[in-house]
Amino acid sequence: MRKALCVIAVMLLLPLVPVQAQVEAPSWEIGWESDVDDGVILNLDGNRWAVSHTLEIWIANNRPFELEVDMELELPSDVPVEAEIDSPVTVGANGNVTVEITITGTTADEVRAYAAAEVMLLTVTATEASQTNSGSTQEIEADLELPRVHRLEPSVPTPPNPFDAGTWIEMTMQLNNMGNTKDAVTEAEAEVRSCPQLSVLGLESLSGTVVEPTDVGGQAPVDVVLRLEASSSHPERTCEIRLIVTSEGDGASRSTTVEVDVKAADPDEVVGDVNDVGTSDSSTSTDQSSPLPFPNPLVFLAVMLAFLRGPRRVESP
Repeated sequence: MRKALCVIAVMLLLPLVPVQAQVEAPSWEIGWESDVDDGVILNLDGNRWAVSHTLEIWIANNRPFELEVDMELELPSDVPVEAEIDSPVTVGANGNVTVEITITGTTADEVRAYAAAEVMLLTVTATEASQTNSGSTQEIEADLELPRVHRLEPSVPTPPNPFDAGTWIEMTMQLNNMGNTKDAVTEAEAEVRSCPQLSVLGLESLSGTVVEPTDVGGQAPVDVVLRLEASSSHPERTCEIRLIVTSEGDGASRSTTVEVDVKAADPDEVVGDVNDVGTSDSSTSTDQSSPLPFPNPLVFLAVMLAFLRGPRRVESP
């Protein structure tokens, strides 16, 4: 009888074994609260080259007792960003928490020099360090990228010298790519104020010019030589020139303004059409015929006297 009771007791306890095991070792897990399925493009201030971004993860604890996990973040050593997270993180029994990951940039130069859209793999590792001390680990990942920044800017490093009406001078304009990826010029033009007789030549050839990021890896700006021409009738005046360049990357137009003094030409030195530029002051000479001078009356009288006093033939007797 006693043996039969023992058998019955064992059979009754067998269904409880999996339940007991489940209570002793229930699951816990981590995951992304933020949407990272298509990668994460970080928030970037393109003027200060400062990165400031926040991601969130969740930690779920299905156990009937408290869970504590140590958090660790890993990024490649050559990337210009850093990530921080609070650690350790405590999760109550049958609870869950949301934890923030803060991502910031290193230095402005390093952020700008890093290739835009280059993938930076962020790995988040959570290791159990709670009552059971089992040391179980879970891991999640996300792809991070820096956005492309386009900022194509013209500049004139040296203002042009004053020049005379009817002549021309050269002026150097620089194309500066202050973004983090290569750009190109789609259009370039000039607006001249107060001086309708002043022309800016050379901008029409800039369309399609490719400009690499300036000051990244020793890259210099692109120099463009322009020609300023003033007609001969140009009055003495200070002219304002606005140079405008349109970026292929973001479609934005950016400009720079420079002033140049034009001196009026001397009216006595203007030759030919007053709208000509660079007209020479030299003039051509032509042979012109002129009448011979009338003989001096005294010379004429001397010739007549000499004729009258000429020797006469002597007649023989």
